[in-house]
Amino acid sequence: MRAESPLVSDKQIDRCFFSWGLVSGLLLALLLTLLPAKEAVKYPVALVAAYYFWQQPLRGLYLVLAGLPFIPTAWLGKLLLASAVLAVGRAIWKGKKVLLPTGVDLPCHAFFILVGLAAVFSVARDSSLSVLPLYGLYLVGFYLAATLPRPRDVPWLLGGLLLAGALAALLGLWQYKSGIQTSLSWIDIKQAAAIKTRVFGPFDNPNIFAEYLTFVLPIALVLYCTDQRWLGRGVWAAVSGLAATALVLTFSRGGWLAAVAGVLVLGVLWEPKLLVATAVLVALLPMVASDQVIQRASSIGSLEDSSNTFRLSIWAAVLAMIRAYWLTGIGLGTTAFNQVYPHFMLAGTPAIHSHNLYLQLALELGLPGLTAFLWLLLAVLRRSFQALPQLSRRDQGVLAALLAALTGFLLHGAVDNVWYSPKLTLLFWLVLGFTVCLGKEADSPAGAAYNK
Repeated sequence: MRAESPLVSDKQIDRCFFSWGLVSGLLLALLLTLLPAKEAVKYPVALVAAYYFWQQPLRGLYLVLAGLPFIPTAWLGKLLLASAVLAVGRAIWKGKKVLLPTGVDLPCHAFFILVGLAAVFSVARDSSLSVLPLYGLYLVGFYLAATLPRPRDVPWLLGGLLLAGALAALLGLWQYKSGIQTSLSWIDIKQAAAIKTRVFGPFDNPNIFAEYLTFVLPIALVLYCTDQRWLGRGVWAAVSGLAATALVLTFSRGGWLAAVAGVLVLGVLWEPKLLVATAVLVALLPMVASDQVIQRASSIGSLEDSSNTFRLSIWAAVLAMIRAYWLTGIGLGTTAFNQVYPHFMLAGTPAIHSHNLYLQLALELGLPGLTAFLWLLLAVLRRSFQALPQLSRRDQGVLAALLAALTGFLLHGAVDNVWYSPKLTLLFWLVLGFTVCLGKEADSPAGAAYNK
């Protein structure tokens, strides 16, 4: 058979592109005729996006991380679900397995089953059942992050988180420079009257913003230390500096403690020099920090601070609620909490949640739910410690950074309900999934020998 000349092949390619262009143009014209312009444009954009994510479903996961502070929660959920559907469809198309094991499936399934039972037996069932889809979204995010990427894809995906973190930090710095009005509910007038502005970035609350930056800082530090390119090191240094500065300006004491704890964990697990740097920074803090920062830091643990006494009163009431509903909990959501809390409230202290992640889980899910959550955390931690010695220096740093971020976030959970924001809860489950993904080395032949 005579081979076609390049000229003929080029003509066929041109004809193909012309045909597709003509068909696309006719369809767009038809949509513009039948629908309003804004509605008509959505469909071609959705088709192009679906094709783009079909080629590489990880792009959807990257976009979720990059858009998390800025995209509404409902759209984040749609994007995550679309990524999951495309990933499953692509796996079926290529004849691959869909439901891959994570190594922590048993505690994970136990936790989410207990979440479902808590919703069914809730004191405000209809409201709790309306919250349940959010937990389904968290489960999807966890499994996507744990099974979809390869371990070497995780740093690239985390780049989306750091990009968003840098933009969010810049917004926080602009808020501070412009002296944006801060709600009086975020400031103790007696103990911190000098603080006029607490930045909150793209979130509604400075504490939530601090919780978000807790994830950004240790990962940026690791990428700065491991990137061999000067340009890359400059970028990650800028991200680290922006995140640290914005974190200070949140004036969130829980966020500060969480960040320090995260860096210390990173130093213990990966780079001991960070321990020295942290010690030097703490020693220099009285000389370089502003009076506002010193005053705020010195009030940590002070019973004269209104927010501290406020939390103690709420925790006492919540403990009494847990004793009354220890088996199945009161159910998910603020409606259930608001229905029960007034019967246990002390000293007329109002609240919409317990200001403590672990008390909140025990209250909503019962003690079995809290136990399943702690079991899941221990299972992830065990696999991570098994995998660390088998990873390269860079991957060790990334895994240690994820563990550091989770440690800081969970420490902050001891003084606040860090799952109050659905975006932050989704980010927690995504980061937990990435930690499991990097822990896949524990299932390799070398990891099996190590376990044995």
